[in-house]
Amino acid sequence: MYDYQMQTIIIQSNVGATTEAPKGGNLVDDTQVRRLSWAVGPMGLSQSAMLVYLPLLVSNTDLDYQHWAQLFAAGMLTYLVGAIAWPLLLPRLGHRRMLWIGLGGFAISMMLFGATLWMRDSGVLTRDENLMGLILSRLLYGVFASSLLPVTQSWSAQLSQPQQRLAAFSRISQQLALSRALGPILAAAAGWLHWLLLPVLLALLPLILITKLAGSPEPTRPNSQLALGKTLRGLIPPPWLGVIAIATTAIASSLQFQLSPALAVLTSASAEHISLTIALLMTAAAALSVIGHRLQIRHPAPNPMLRQLWIAALLVTCTLGLLLSHNLWGLCAIALLMSLGLAWLTPLYSTSLSLGQHQNQQHLVAAQLGLTHILGHLLGLSVTAVAMAQSLSCVYIWMTILGMIIAIANLSHQPEG
Repeated sequence: MYDYQMQTIIIQSNVGATTEAPKGGNLVDDTQVRRLSWAVGPMGLSQSAMLVYLPLLVSNTDLDYQHWAQLFAAGMLTYLVGAIAWPLLLPRLGHRRMLWIGLGGFAISMMLFGATLWMRDSGVLTRDENLMGLILSRLLYGVFASSLLPVTQSWSAQLSQPQQRLAAFSRISQQLALSRALGPILAAAAGWLHWLLLPVLLALLPLILITKLAGSPEPTRPNSQLALGKTLRGLIPPPWLGVIAIATTAIASSLQFQLSPALAVLTSASAEHISLTIALLMTAAAALSVIGHRLQIRHPAPNPMLRQLWIAALLVTCTLGLLLSHNLWGLCAIALLMSLGLAWLTPLYSTSLSLGQHQNQQHLVAAQLGLTHILGHLLGLSVTAVAMAQSLSCVYIWMTILGMIIAIANLSHQPEG
């Protein structure tokens, strides 16, 4: 266990001597950081809104669920690549230019998506032409949407004081959770008015954000002349923090992946009702996460590692509850409680990674987070798929092990300095 205040003092003394202030003066106030967190809104909205929009896409096009799943998977592939590539490009592009590219490209991908659907509905495009247009739009979506989170994380970290870093990362997570909670509502309202309205709204939002964020002060651009070896080494997080990040993402992926088969076992509901239940659970979890992030902003942890340890204990208790519980309400309650714990945990380890890096090299933290999240998702989904072939109990044992790994890594980590 370590003293967080002492770590903050050490990092402040190191950073203060070498980091240039943003244009216009010293590190900016909290209002600017809060405003920057809006930039992740389009990504969160689109992720959850598309789940609700999917039945309308199937019913109004000649593509079935399998085709749409493949289209969304294509977007995820470019998203995964972009999540690592964009932070490495940030020193050359700068924060403002990269954010404008990301928001503008996001808007273009949604315009292309909506235009392709409209032209196919009007008979202008053939089925194959329509499919090519949709593939291109989803590939573009993955490329540009993947830039929004890392540039927001890096920009906010560079503009915030070390003691404000947890609040900055919590606000980004809060904005993501809020947008994911509002996504299904937006999709349902837009779909009720017209089935093609949602892509139009999602294309307009980033354009509005560009005008709202135009005055945000840009920090000093990171050094773009770093040697390749040093840059690649910067992608590797401190070992125990990396383990915490990977295990946290893995347990979140496993939790989501097991919901559908668990609901199928516990109920005799149709696939449509199970999908609706999962959508409601996701919305409730996102809304609960917003409250959780707000509480963490108002009551920051004097010792983040101690709070992470308590959260790990909560996750282990919940996964054991899943192993022993065999009723629907128990599953839903535990899933929501775990979602709240995971919502608290992510900004905590993100802050620890950020405070361990030079103020002018926060883009490397964004790259580390992108890499660990990708590895965590792959690990969680792969092991859960294998475990599920045996039984759901094997999945819950796997999730319990992940919670224990988080606790052990938390106790083992000692910050540099």
